[in-house]
Amino acid sequence: MPATTPEKFMAGHNGAAGLICETRARHRPAPELKVTITPPTVKIPDNAKRGTRLATVTVRWSNGEEFRGELRLTKNTAGICQLSGRELQLSRDVTKADDYKSSLCTVTAIK
Repeated sequence: MPATTPEKFMAGHNGAAGLICETRARHRPAPELKVTITPPTVKIPDNAKRGTRLATVTVRWSNGEEFRGELRLTKNTAGICQLSGRELQLSRDVTKADDYKSSLCTVTAIK
């Protein structure tokens, strides 16, 4: 690839038997997504009703920019979660039969 702009490339001779080449352009690493669910674990009372807020989902880019993509509920082991905007909610009423059961709800951010 030919160098066309002097601010991106410099070549010279150091007086020895070699050529010194130096690139000046620095590439920043791509920003990463950070998904935070607050609180990360929830204890649900056995009389909780559908629509009860379980957690809030926050998504930010590592460079501080606002996330404008889509959130998806990608794992819902007991069918107990639903995603409403940036909020995880209870998708059904729970009963005593749900006592001592654990379930996992995973939210994925899609660019």
